[in-house]
Amino acid sequence: MIWKDILNTLKKIINNMETQVNLEELLNSTESNQVSKINNSIFEINNEVIEVLGVNFDTKELNFRHNHSTHTVQFKNNLDFVLDKMGIKRTFEAVNTDVKAPMPGKVLSVMINVGDVVAKGDGIMILEAMKMENVLKAEGDCVIKSILIEAGKSVEKGEVMIELEDAEA
Repeated sequence: MIWKDILNTLKKIINNMETQVNLEELLNSTESNQVSKINNSIFEINNEVIEVLGVNFDTKELNFRHNHSTHTVQFKNNLDFVLDKMGIKRTFEAVNTDVKAPMPGKVLSVMINVGDVVAKGDGIMILEAMKMENVLKAEGDCVIKSILIEAGKSVEKGEVMIELEDAEA
């Protein structure tokens, strides 16, 4: 296979030179290398040990450890690069694990309780920001795990306000 090129790519990532890899260019390489599988997640490639920590096929990301440091690499093909240039992002269905404040504001009302099951589109809270009331809605079917804010309190952009879990969990 193309392990030398993968190893060289991983070395660039380790040295913070790259975080995205053109998968088609990588696959067109024909050089062979010495690869041995130590177990299901640890490989030795030309005397370099790489531990695969996780693979996310939806986002095309590989998390790995090399020399006690963890790294993430995202593999993309030519179509992905073209879509990126056009500003189009491919999405996949996933339930967010929390509700974050989209902007600074004041919580006017929390319309749910811990343990409630909410459906996609259900209102969960009202946030006042820039003199406007914004109803924040559930992005998918979920269960309210915890509520970290209360009515009358101010929140900052990105602050976690409500933790969710998948309704099927």
